[in-house]
Amino acid sequence: MTQLRSPEAEFQELAARSTDEFARPYLSLLRAVIGKDTSAIRRARERCAQVLGQTMVLADLSGRRRVVLEFRHYDKGEQFAMTPVVPNVPFKDAIADMLSRTPELATTADVISELYNTRHVFAMVQSSELSLTEAVRNFIGKALKRREPAPSALSQLQGVSGFARGYANSVYRTNLTTAYTAGRFQQAQEPGVRDVLPAMERWEVMDSATRRGRKEDGGENHAAVHGLIMATRDPRWARYAPPSGYGCRGGVRMVPVPELRRRHLWKEATREVIPHYPPGLEKFTPHERFGQRRPGLLIYGAL
Repeated sequence: MTQLRSPEAEFQELAARSTDEFARPYLSLLRAVIGKDTSAIRRARERCAQVLGQTMVLADLSGRRRVVLEFRHYDKGEQFAMTPVVPNVPFKDAIADMLSRTPELATTADVISELYNTRHVFAMVQSSELSLTEAVRNFIGKALKRREPAPSALSQLQGVSGFARGYANSVYRTNLTTAYTAGRFQQAQEPGVRDVLPAMERWEVMDSATRRGRKEDGGENHAAVHGLIMATRDPRWARYAPPSGYGCRGGVRMVPVPELRRRHLWKEATREVIPHYPPGLEKFTPHERFGQRRPGLLIYGAL
């Protein structure tokens, strides 16, 4: 049986694809906000929405494809080519390539595209634009407290691309994780999948940057949820599914029945998942704006 790549490796490949492409229009948006140029703001907003919409469609389909591959892998031991999940080609070509290799996703691709590009993306961009405007105001406010003239502060801000790049990376990665997770949870409910892959495990990168409730983490503790296993339909995923905060790097992986048996997390008679709670789970603390949303609710709730 072909060895599956880890979901961490697959998602990192996806996340690395377009950060720069998304940062460029975000820098334009920052400069337009500073200059209060309404036409430039509109153009930058539209470009941000275009890039974000395309990447979220790709992320959602990638999450769905991941579940399909795992289902094939564990259900039939099917061999398949471990081709890149995100070829280095334009978005439309990347999606077409994915659908050609996983044709069962083709029927949902148009629906997913409509969901992201018409119902949600502009709202997401406008929300982040408001946050960007607030950040600019705060920057100017701090400069004024230092008795620095506002024009000088604006000049500094316009010249610092790192500010926009860092903010764009957080927005991009948060929405990417949201879409990838939504796709995985939606595909996990397909007929037959739950019989083979009835549970998910929450993971974190678990390096020095992982939020652990330290002062520099702003009170967030994502490390505490690492290793949690629950049934895919468990309503508590509303709290524990990623992302758990802005720029969260966590994810989920499907857990097949044989693994649940080995770990004594499976009730054979009733075919139920026995949850596994990692030590210290009670210390898990998401960002205040995250943590009580059903996975994919913001995207699929309207359906």
